Amino acid sequence: MKILARLKEKIKAFFRKEPPPEYKITQFVISDRQPITGASKISFFVNNLEPDVSVTRTFENEEDVINWLMNNNDFKQMLFENLFSKTSVIHHCGVKEPITVPKKKPGDIDILLYKEGDERNAVGIECKIVKSESLENQSPKINKITSVQKKGIKQADGYIKIGFSRVFLMVILLDDGRHYKNPNFIFKTTPTEELKELYNFDWNSKMNEDVGIIYVYVNQFTSNHINQTKGLGLRIEREAKQKKQDESLTGKIKGLYS
Repeated sequence: MKILARLKEKIKAFFRKEPPPEYKITQFVISDRQPITGASKISFFVNNLEPDVSVTRTFENEEDVINWLMNNNDFKQMLFENLFSKTSVIHHCGVKEPITVPKKKPGDIDILLYKEGDERNAVGIECKIVKSESLENQSPKINKITSVQKKGIKQADGYIKIGFSRVFLMVILLDDGRHYKNPNFIFKTTPTEELKELYNFDWNSKMNEDVGIIYVYVNQFTSNHINQTKGLGLRIEREAKQKKQDESLTGKIKGLYS
């Protein structure tokens, strides 16, 4: 009887165990472009003789980064498939009036998405840029992450007030990893420990619980320009809570560019 009782306790303890933690999956695409010159051999993912400009200085502003990403088919496929089914998705960038009010937060809608014909379930995405540049025998140069987080939280809250069905804050890491000493170019990225301020931020207590979080990675592995050789990654860190969209907003979206 004692043996049977112990067996029952072991079975109960087994089913009381906490489930294993869920790990967020980062989708990643790497690409390289080389001219076809008629040579018998073409090499990919090799450094050009003259180093090109850092990805941290390639773009004039945040708007340029967003437009560059949304013109990339690989990135759009990752984004659309994570937020919608594989139906047609309409996107607009830098949307202002009549959806936003001049000189008031959030200023403009960085990315507006909706499935074709389903404007009543639109997604508004606020984007913020973090830059990390590897240096020779030094810690990487990283811009002020705290400032990015505070501004992103405040502006994403403005999207909630506008009345979108879903709202996300997208943190885009422009990562120049060319000077890291890893022999495998794919792993020439800023070490996680250098980005603790970004990854360990307490989003749950600081940001509206309805807002989702997306991390996007733009990696420069080689001395080449980011338009020639790059890595693009995307991870949904926290899902947005879907709500009934404001009807007046739906009407404004339908009127965009019509």
